[in-house]
Amino acid sequence: MLSKRLMYILRFIIFICILLCLRILYLNVVEGEYYENIEKSSIYKNIVIPAPRGEIRDKNGILLAGSKPVFTVSINKNDNITKEEFNDVALILSKILVKNNENIEDSFPIKLENGNFTYSFDEQVAKWKTENGIALDANAKTAFYQVAQNFIDTNPSYGLTKDSDPIVLQKTLNDCGIYPPISIKDGFEFTKTAEKNAWLYKYGIKDKNTSAKDAFAKLRKSRNIKEELSDVDARYILSMNDAIVSKAYLQYEPAVIAKDISQKTVSSIMERKVELKNVTVQAEPLRYYPQGTLAAHIIGQIGKISSSDEDLLKDERYSKQDYVGKSGIELYYESQLKGVSGYEKVLVDSVGKKISNIDSKESYPGNSVYLSIDAKLQKVAEDSLKKTLEKLQTGGVYDSTWGNVKMRGANRIYNHATSGAIVALDAKTGKVLAMASYPAYDPNIFTDYMTIDEYNSLQPENPNDPLSAKPLLNVATMTAVQPGSTFKMISALAALENGLSPNYIIQDKGVISIAGVQFKNWLYGENRGLQGPENVITAIKDSNNYFFFCISVAYNYAKDEPIPMGDMKNGMKIIDMAKKFGLNEKTGIEIFETAGSVPDPYEKYRQQIARMKKDISSKMLEAYKDITIENNEQEYNKRLEEITSWADENPSRAEIIKRLSKLNVKNELLEEIADLLKYTYFNNAQWSTGDIFNMSIGQGTHRYTPIQIARYIAAVANGGYLNKVSVIDKVENKKTGEITKVEQQSQKVELNNPQNFDYVKQGMLLVTEQGTIKNIFSNFPVKIASKTGTAETQGKIPTKDEVGYYMSHLRDYGVNKKDVINLSNKLAAEYNNAYSKQYFIQMAILELNPKMTIDKLNRFKEPYADFSWFVAYAPYDDPQIVVVTFLTQGGSSTFATPATRDVIAQYMGIYDKPVILNDEKESIKIKSEQESNNTNVLKQEELPIENIYSQSSQQVNRNIPTTPVRQNKPIAPEIPVQEPDLPAEIVPTEVPVENSPAPEQPAPAPETPLEETHPAPEPVPSPEPAPTPDTNTSESPIF
Repeated sequence: MLSKRLMYILRFIIFICILLCLRILYLNVVEGEYYENIEKSSIYKNIVIPAPRGEIRDKNGILLAGSKPVFTVSINKNDNITKEEFNDVALILSKILVKNNENIEDSFPIKLENGNFTYSFDEQVAKWKTENGIALDANAKTAFYQVAQNFIDTNPSYGLTKDSDPIVLQKTLNDCGIYPPISIKDGFEFTKTAEKNAWLYKYGIKDKNTSAKDAFAKLRKSRNIKEELSDVDARYILSMNDAIVSKAYLQYEPAVIAKDISQKTVSSIMERKVELKNVTVQAEPLRYYPQGTLAAHIIGQIGKISSSDEDLLKDERYSKQDYVGKSGIELYYESQLKGVSGYEKVLVDSVGKKISNIDSKESYPGNSVYLSIDAKLQKVAEDSLKKTLEKLQTGGVYDSTWGNVKMRGANRIYNHATSGAIVALDAKTGKVLAMASYPAYDPNIFTDYMTIDEYNSLQPENPNDPLSAKPLLNVATMTAVQPGSTFKMISALAALENGLSPNYIIQDKGVISIAGVQFKNWLYGENRGLQGPENVITAIKDSNNYFFFCISVAYNYAKDEPIPMGDMKNGMKIIDMAKKFGLNEKTGIEIFETAGSVPDPYEKYRQQIARMKKDISSKMLEAYKDITIENNEQEYNKRLEEITSWADENPSRAEIIKRLSKLNVKNELLEEIADLLKYTYFNNAQWSTGDIFNMSIGQGTHRYTPIQIARYIAAVANGGYLNKVSVIDKVENKKTGEITKVEQQSQKVELNNPQNFDYVKQGMLLVTEQGTIKNIFSNFPVKIASKTGTAETQGKIPTKDEVGYYMSHLRDYGVNKKDVINLSNKLAAEYNNAYSKQYFIQMAILELNPKMTIDKLNRFKEPYADFSWFVAYAPYDDPQIVVVTFLTQGGSSTFATPATRDVIAQYMGIYDKPVILNDEKESIKIKSEQESNNTNVLKQEELPIENIYSQSSQQVNRNIPTTPVRQNKPIAPEIPVQEPDLPAEIVPTEVPVENSPAPEQPAPAPETPLEETHPAPEPVPSPEPAPTPDTNTSESPIF
């Protein structure tokens, strides 16, 4: 029996249950309708709290990339409103935005201009064709093979032909930074055409040939847009709807319609918030670069996530409207810079007013990335580079406390010197202290709507000129050309390591003749001057080509005797030494870079054979007595392969004629074809003494970027430690405060005699103190080691309008305009417009006048100027900074010196001009409409709210911090080397050289001679010549 106490408890429980049942009955029966109404008018909403992107700062903490709060307006799908209601909302919103001159994010692919409807997909394809010289009516397959053929013609070393597997062709093009917008997976199709078809199908339009006008009409009808509305208003409605539809399975996320809207626009939207039920206004972080163009190529840019970001699109934490890194540190540290968005779950009423908070999660900004650069040193580098190029283009004077420099040649102003780079590295660690590339761009234009003017500012001035300045190109890491005489320290080390005595003397005779080809020292080429006896140290000082020609083959041509040293192995000792200094690999920097390469005898052979096949193939079309390619293609190709195979043995001219006769080549063509094979291709296909000579002085087939050269010079300066280049100092986790340092990585360049570094470094010191640039550094208070370098280019600069150029010179070419037009049209039809219009015009002229050549056609064009190099490190006794300056078409290495001097001055703390950066505090202010008192700033709970997807950070880290390595040992002191004992009458003297600039102050001084140049032979004609760096320093083809 239950106790009395338990009985009381049981009765109490029963009583409570009865009360609860009565309450439930009351709520459901009596007040059920009331709560049902509340439920219908109240919605749970998730408000995303966007996380700011991580900051990018210089090593001293100066902000380079951050975020500023701005208002964005979004629209989202709402199942509780009809199409007609959505249309009304979209129309009201668009009118508010247009009235207040806001930039509407418009990705709707049907464009409407002057009453004409077009697909943006088609416009983009047409624009790409125009920019690449492809006929507008060319199909995807034709366009692809035209791009491929252009690449094959200018890059024969890859051994590709038009018959190569298209997948291999595409991969090779992509690896070289060429991305034709063409898919080859299921036949050839422009990617934009495929996107257009998919977009139409999404709206139920299955006819791929539907015009933009008809598609617009169908969409307008399907959305029940009122007939009285204009096409412009209808397009705004369709655009906003498309922004939602394009989010696919994420349609519950709001679609951003406009960013960085003004306070006036926010107020206008709020005044009509009852009507704008599915519109959200929210404060969000916008990427901002307070220093503008400063370090733009290092920092990189962001852009809206696209189909190319496949790895991110697979991550549900990313939205299709996210902005992600597209280049530079923004790309390579995307996983670190992306923040973790938070959220606030609230209950709102039918007009979006918040009723109560349910749940919330704090957002966290992305991690902060600290670069190794010094912002003020970067500023000096960029300003000095810009100043150099501007003075070169006008023939002005580079003014400086340490001496002015005339920036012009004796007979030429370098008006095409429009791009260049300066790289400054920490000599001991390989950290980037500054890296300037000109022209630059403002990454702020990528964070929001880009105007037409902004887009045009990013395009090359002359799209036909491959050397035309390109703002988006990082010259420091992506332009690989010959280094000129800055390579001579490699040749010197290779010879010294192979037994050359640092005191061995070679008398400069000015010129060496090999099989009738002259290889000249630069001074001899200028005015037949001689530099007297040279050892390895003075040869570096004087940049004496004759000395380096001799040591490269271990033969003293002045005395006609071998040099007492080891065999240079046909130049391979020099190539191996270049590889030791990382010149055949990437530097390891965290941003995109091109891998330059050392000369390769086999690559030379492949290039010559590929070029020969192309030229001979066309030459032999009508050369046989018994066959043509049309009636017997198999036999034609078989004979072509047989002719090509002769290159290995390089038979005599008489033997070639005999063999061609056996192949039934027409008698009248035997000698012409034999000479072409023998003297243009077979002789040049083999790795020769001339190739070794060219290689030893940094000409020929060397291809290095400025940052590769800087890395190699740093290894020389620090005594042989080749460091992995890095532009990152540390990464700070904003949530935990944890700091991750990116440590130095290096490897030792092992030499048999480490003292050989010191001989080379002494030569570099003498360049500054006694060489051709001594006057430029005579008043500079820091002891500097340096080397000049000039690399020649061949060819003529293409005009902006090549068709116009050719047509304007028809009289000079001896042809008739009507005949040229008719024949070019005929050729275009025969080749299905596979090439550009200018190509067919060119071919028509050549066919109408057989006496014409490519060189004669281009003779009215301006020639390319030389590349300019200058490398230096300082202080000489304790190397701390390495600076490399490179100028495209700079003309002379001397012109690269004053900018280098200013960069070193800033690093050493002696730069005498103010270095002013943008005011960081001012740069992060919101728009002027948002006053500091915040009296008119809307609070989040006052805004209409819709579901927003919460994102979290990407987990994959693309950059793993490195581990520390052994520190560099101290640099050895200067070692005295026996100087040549010279009679007074043959002591080397400085001979003024043509085009020499001269310091103007503080005191009169003799003119500074220009760096050496190397006369080169004329290039072999090709159907569409492109300017290529010179591969020869002789006056006629290398044998």
